[in-house]
Amino acid sequence: MNVSPISPPAQQRPLRIAALVDLPRSAQAGGHVKWWERLAAAAAAEAGNPPFDLTVYFSGGGPDEILSPHVRLRHLPPVFSTARLTFLPYVPDHTDLAPYHPRLARELPHYDLIHTTDGFFAFARTAERIARRRAIPLTTSIHTDTPVYARIFTRQTIDRLFARWPWAKNKLIEDWDAPERRGLVMDRRLRRHLGQCACACAFVTRTRDRELATGVLGDARVRNLRLGVDKAMFDPRRRDSEGMRRDYAIPEGRLVALFVGRVDVGKNVPVLIEAAERAIAAGVELHLMIAGIGPMTDEAARRLGGHVSLLGFVEPERLARLYASVDLLALPSEVEIGSMATTEAIASGCPALVAQGSGTAAVFGDTPAIRIVEGGAESWAAALRELADNGDSLPAMRAAALDYSARHLASWRDVLREDLLGGWRAALKIV
Repeated sequence: MNVSPISPPAQQRPLRIAALVDLPRSAQAGGHVKWWERLAAAAAAEAGNPPFDLTVYFSGGGPDEILSPHVRLRHLPPVFSTARLTFLPYVPDHTDLAPYHPRLARELPHYDLIHTTDGFFAFARTAERIARRRAIPLTTSIHTDTPVYARIFTRQTIDRLFARWPWAKNKLIEDWDAPERRGLVMDRRLRRHLGQCACACAFVTRTRDRELATGVLGDARVRNLRLGVDKAMFDPRRRDSEGMRRDYAIPEGRLVALFVGRVDVGKNVPVLIEAAERAIAAGVELHLMIAGIGPMTDEAARRLGGHVSLLGFVEPERLARLYASVDLLALPSEVEIGSMATTEAIASGCPALVAQGSGTAAVFGDTPAIRIVEGGAESWAAALRELADNGDSLPAMRAAALDYSARHLASWRDVLREDLLGGWRAALKIV
């Protein structure tokens, strides 16, 4: 059935927005999904007559959720999920590879504005066609460094699938440079989504994403997008170091470092494992806590033995206690857009070590609460040794985290009201 284009919303009714997250929801989902779940919860808490009506679409089955009269979470089964590609050795988050999603296409004409959260998969590609056909404003936000992930996991897939044929593996990686080629395809796809599809506004967190979007759209159509945090949940008053050590049988005197995220190569976990192993071998009293699931948990257990606690999935309430109680957060990932884990840790008063190659450092600026670590296991081992040898620096880092949290960290309501709504309203005037 043909649907006529929707004109900009009348003053008497709220702006109808569809936000598209082409990933499945689960308790173990990554930061991209959690970002929108928490944003939707903040939107649902808006009292009275808010100026928007928000539907967040996720890929996958399950019943829809009505969070409030003006906010809902919608689930659409994928047309061709990466879950069907059973030959792939590991996929961190499944998405929909189809070029078009018919069910979504039937629903999008009923919105005043469409917001994509990637430029690559079925939801985003469908949104491009509907927005162009129906003259509906299209905005986007960048939450995941998909081109870099494409490079990492293309290489990992080739390594595993062609392990018995080294000549073929070398041909694909060294001669044909398949991982880099795949990354470049995704780079071009993102630029096309921004430019040729006429995004009215792009929301970015990292400096490099701002430079990319500004180069395509111009400065006026690029806006900052912060990471929100629930300070009632992630609160330094949850600190219970003695109870944490008792619960996880951690000997007194050990420096306790926490990793939060997928336990895989994409998060650079091999570097953290090797760094911890080197530090322990050098005599550092270190204990690593790993909160997350992934294919490298067995290797961490094998190599670190009694110096590691493998926690699996950790629910937010328990995670908040860990942030407040451990000595530091250690995140070696070099592909973070901003890092929800770092935001939650800082709100909890937890110092952090983050990778120099990550976007996290630029997002948080020059705060003493965060130390930047160069790439490689030796650099990470040295950083862990330094903090173990100079334990007096940790209280100062903790104090800096609390100061930064009080002065700079935004609530999810702030992100909604101050970052997104202005850009969405501006987009209606651009188109």
